[in-house]
Amino acid sequence: MQMMNHMRFLLLAGFLTLILPASISADQGKKPEKPSVVQPAGPEIVDVGVWPTVIYNLDVHSNTFYMTAYVWFIWRGDIDPSETAELINNVESWGLTKVKTYPKPITFPDGRKYQCLRIEGRFFQPFSLKRFPLEHHTLTLSMENNTYTVDKIIYRLDQKNSGIDPGINIPGWSVKSWSGLAGIHHFPTNLGDQTVGIGGSDYGSITFKVEVTRPVNFFLWKMMLPVLIVLIANWTALLLHPSQLASRVAMTGTALLTTVFLEQGYSSNLPEVNYLVLMDKIYVVVYLLIIASLVQVVIQGALEKRHLLNEFKKAQWVDKISVVVQAVAFILALIFINATTH
Repeated sequence: MQMMNHMRFLLLAGFLTLILPASISADQGKKPEKPSVVQPAGPEIVDVGVWPTVIYNLDVHSNTFYMTAYVWFIWRGDIDPSETAELINNVESWGLTKVKTYPKPITFPDGRKYQCLRIEGRFFQPFSLKRFPLEHHTLTLSMENNTYTVDKIIYRLDQKNSGIDPGINIPGWSVKSWSGLAGIHHFPTNLGDQTVGIGGSDYGSITFKVEVTRPVNFFLWKMMLPVLIVLIANWTALLLHPSQLASRVAMTGTALLTTVFLEQGYSSNLPEVNYLVLMDKIYVVVYLLIIASLVQVVIQGALEKRHLLNEFKKAQWVDKISVVVQAVAFILALIFINATTH
């Protein structure tokens, strides 16, 4: 019995001798594991693209326009930014439509998610008419996230795929270019939401702009041509013989009244503004030239009645010089007004 116990002890000792060195060497070969470090989660970057297809009913009286456009979002996180995007310069919430392309966001092969909205609505844009009728306007579509601050979502413009549809046609206007900018809209208040902090709050925003301008032909044919006809009629009166006082006074007086009606015709189509537009300044010059002609005609008529204009050739020479001076003054005034009106 003692011999059997002794043999069992030897076998157990041999087994432990074989197993323990192998396990110790295996443990020594392993590198110590580093403690896992949790990286802080940053804001979700959302690529936003804009593609207007229709722009219509540009109204300078109400400072509004209508636009139909596709707006898409590409992101990776769990938050769907298309659900919390707000068009902040929309003026008729009841008339704004937002239709999703897909019932649920789709997933790209690289794991990014995608959703597209077709929007249509009326938008507000303050218009400056200082250069009417040669003014240009910027039609702006402003969008921002109305729920998540920039520590959760940041917008980035999809510059590569954004743009304007080549078929866009705005009656009375020419579409020139577009631009887009991603930014941050800062509110100096937390809007009462204590979850965003005590002070102000920042939200990601996208501003998409379309530049439009009036065609030059509108200015030349509908605005300047009637003015030139009136001025030519006024200057023709100065080329009549000084003895034809009645005809000269009638022509210059008619030119003055016609100018008044022409000015009322275009100004009635403009909203009330507290400054002179470019066309107003041109009409001021026209008024001054016609009044100068009328004064000249009246003075010459008075002198002729008093028999002080016995030499009509001298009076005719003065009239011709006056026409040339007025024409040059009108051209110089146009150049100056156009260069200084912004």
